Amino acid sequence: MEFLKSKKGIVTIYIASLLLLVACLVAWLLPSILDTRADASLHDEDSKYAIAYADSITALEVSSPQAFVYDVSNDTIIFTKGESKVVYPGSTTKLLTALYALSVLPEDAVVTPGNELNLVKEGSSVAYIKKHHKLTVSMLVEAMMIPSGNDAAYVLAAAAGRVIADDESLDGVRAADVFMGGLNKYAKSIGLCGTYFTVPDGYAGKDHYTTTEDMAIIARLAYKNDLITECASKHVSDVVYASGHTNTWINTNKLIDPESPYYSRYAKGLKTGSIDDEYSLVFSFEFDDGREYIAGVFGAETKTARFEDALEIISALESK
Repeated sequence: MEFLKSKKGIVTIYIASLLLLVACLVAWLLPSILDTRADASLHDEDSKYAIAYADSITALEVSSPQAFVYDVSNDTIIFTKGESKVVYPGSTTKLLTALYALSVLPEDAVVTPGNELNLVKEGSSVAYIKKHHKLTVSMLVEAMMIPSGNDAAYVLAAAAGRVIADDESLDGVRAADVFMGGLNKYAKSIGLCGTYFTVPDGYAGKDHYTTTEDMAIIARLAYKNDLITECASKHVSDVVYASGHTNTWINTNKLIDPESPYYSRYAKGLKTGSIDDEYSLVFSFEFDDGREYIAGVFGAETKTARFEDALEIISALESK
């Protein structure tokens, strides 16, 4: 007690308090300081491609730093978070890959994988597609939507790239590159203004990005596509390739797994994603009264946090 009452003790307490204050400020500011995420390019309010925002934005609590909720019936965004920064979409990229590929290829076209499979990064999610297999375009879409097959994304990209280049003999690696060039033009044609993708599977660095607004546009189009929504709604699929090979794919979306603690009877799909320990989810859901929504959460810290956020969104809107 004598020390605390002394001049030296008072100075020590003052310095300790000051250091504690500095530590608190650093802890509060550090996340924003370390976030080097670029600013997002957003639509002008009068853009013909922009999705309108609801007059009254719904109050929702999600842990993910970026999110959106789109009201299908009213064609409006009713909730958004973190929209001013770019989104690193991971495998939710495959929604746009599927949309563009399906604008080029017929669903029943048979595809033989080639050396584009060499582009699949080690450790990434795959559908176990090999060079001696043959699959239809619809099977490749299913392989992207259910087990999130990066191999399927490259095979589909190469097949479409050959059609775009009008060269069936084109090397698979080069064909995939042609596809990506076309995909970024396609992105602009459907109204995306802040998206640039470098690979068809989403396994990429920070030069591969989008925005919450653009993801809402992508998800809206994917939701309207019967093949994509059919594939994305399957928990499990036992498939028989065009070559006769068989496989079983299990969906990475736990919202539609009846055995999962994150299951919701209202959920319909659409796509999971992850990159550099950031986890994402784009999902659709419909209530018994016919209300339909599409939502996306991006940058969640864990695999389960994205599903927890999804259930929070569904629960909040169910009781609205």
